[in-house]
Amino acid sequence: MNRIECLEAFAEVRRGAVVIVSPGLTGHELFEVHHEDATIYNMDMPYASPMCLGIALARPEERIVALEGDGSMLMALGAFTTIGRYKPANLTVVVFDNQVYLTTGTGDVPSATATTTDLAGIARASGIPQSLTVTDGPAFTKAIRQAMLEPGPWVIVAKVDGTDRADPRGRAGFPTDITEQAVLFQLELRRRAQLRA
Repeated sequence: MNRIECLEAFAEVRRGAVVIVSPGLTGHELFEVHHEDATIYNMDMPYASPMCLGIALARPEERIVALEGDGSMLMALGAFTTIGRYKPANLTVVVFDNQVYLTTGTGDVPSATATTTDLAGIARASGIPQSLTVTDGPAFTKAIRQAMLEPGPWVIVAKVDGTDRADPRGRAGFPTDITEQAVLFQLELRRRAQLRA
């Protein structure tokens, strides 16, 4: 399954969801597919899911989505236990699992998900029953549509291949740096809060 195709499916149902993306090609690809100011790209490992958890608890009226890689999620397994404890209904964690450490290397080193580690299983055991692994585009599309409409929390582990590496959208630059984008992110969340006040 190609990650860009997954991001295209997500963009169709995003509907203004607040998004934080872990490091790697995912942020570049999401920006090229569909940018919204309520997005932080290239958040340091392993902070995307924990930050999204905090925002989900603070802003229950918003849909919050963490876009993670398997390496980043393996560093943040404790986030599953806290998500399972507090169960924010507005939170979705999508893990793009290519089973290798690709962003920080050549992709020759397999991650633990290539052998013994089942991220969706860990999430379920942490108290997140709506945790599943998908291996093809139609299954991902169905899962992300459900997650954007139905109460969560959700964990969707998408087993992706490396075919997106050859796509120029994975290497495109950002018009803003992470600091500028964080300011735009804050301003967008403030604007939404003011509209609701």
